[in-house]
Amino acid sequence: MEKKSLRNTLFTLFFIMILLLGTYFYINMRHDKIDDSNDSVMVQSPLPRDETTPAEESSVSLDVPAETEQPEPTVETAAESRRYITDYHTVKEGESFSLVSGDYWNDIFLWPDLYVRNDMRSNDPDLIFPEEIIDIYNRLGQGDKYSEVETEELLKSYLQVYRVYKKLGPEKNNSIWGLLWCAAKYDHDFLDKYASLIDPEDLEMARKYVDEEGFLE
Repeated sequence: MEKKSLRNTLFTLFFIMILLLGTYFYINMRHDKIDDSNDSVMVQSPLPRDETTPAEESSVSLDVPAETEQPEPTVETAAESRRYITDYHTVKEGESFSLVSGDYWNDIFLWPDLYVRNDMRSNDPDLIFPEEIIDIYNRLGQGDKYSEVETEELLKSYLQVYRVYKKLGPEKNNSIWGLLWCAAKYDHDFLDKYASLIDPEDLEMARKYVDEEGFLE
């Protein structure tokens, strides 16, 4: 009986020990899970917000540049970007830029716009050589209709040619005065608008052309 009682006592103590160990490991496991959960929350929690600079916070935390609305293209901006080469012309004896622009664009007075888009051997706009190649671009306007931007672009090409003529000296005066008179065909206020860019003597002569001959049609 005493052996049996001792064995039962040992069995009971062993059972209690197993129960205590199980409880100990269970408590430790629960504690580890709570710690992991807290760590997870800390990692995912957002950075403190400074409400005075929300735009800066957004750019830093997302690391994505803010999108800006682009203005819709207008007729004017489209006109500036739609110039492209449509053909090539090989110069023949006796030709000039006015003749070439007349052949391809049906308007001899558009020639300054063609000239400024090409790099020729001669620095004189009135002189081109046979076998030179001229890049032909799509023309400005439709018929005799031009947008404001197209008109400005054309007048700027006239002014570029004017500056080229001026560098060539007084022997180009007749070409200069005729050029300015032709430019006024596309904007009757041309001489007034760009007076600050034109030599006073040239301006006077061009106005004289307009007074005596009127505006070109």
